[in-house]
Amino acid sequence: MKNINRSTGMTLTEVMLAMALLASAFIPIIGVMGTSIKATDKDDRTIKAVNLCQEKLNRALQFPFTSISVGTHGGTTAKTLNSNAAAGSINLVLGPETIDGVQFTSQLDVSDVPVTFQVPTYDPFAKGEQPNTPANWGWSNQNINFTNVYHKYVLTVTWQDKGSKTNKFYTLASHKAKIRR
Repeated sequence: MKNINRSTGMTLTEVMLAMALLASAFIPIIGVMGTSIKATDKDDRTIKAVNLCQEKLNRALQFPFTSISVGTHGGTTAKTLNSNAAAGSINLVLGPETIDGVQFTSQLDVSDVPVTFQVPTYDPFAKGEQPNTPANWGWSNQNINFTNVYHKYVLTVTWQDKGSKTNKFYTLASHKAKIRR
């Protein structure tokens, strides 16, 4: 007669050892998940700041630069608004506004950038005035200066990450030209 071995099952010790191996494999995976959740929260705040910055800069570009009165103003929406006609600049601080538990403060700086164009002009009388200097006959460059035509817009959004004492910031810059007078 044949001897049949019926002890093909697992012992309790083998099951416990397999569970210990699985548990030790999952501990680092759970640690990585916690770190990735923190990084995702941090990235989420940065994305909110970027979107807020883009939204406010787009709104600011639609607003006419010359319609802001000179002086210092304040209110509930705008914390401070400083404009200086002589320097051709505006400084506007907005906020703070809370989005998903994080306070964001926005600052818009608009400055006039003087523009100089070099325009070649023709002088038909130059040959008669300086007949011995052919280099001065005809064309010459004339500089034309403009102010309050070209503006630089810089919008900065600041916030603090949870548990951090340092301010984070995101800055966008754009330019706007007044083509028509």
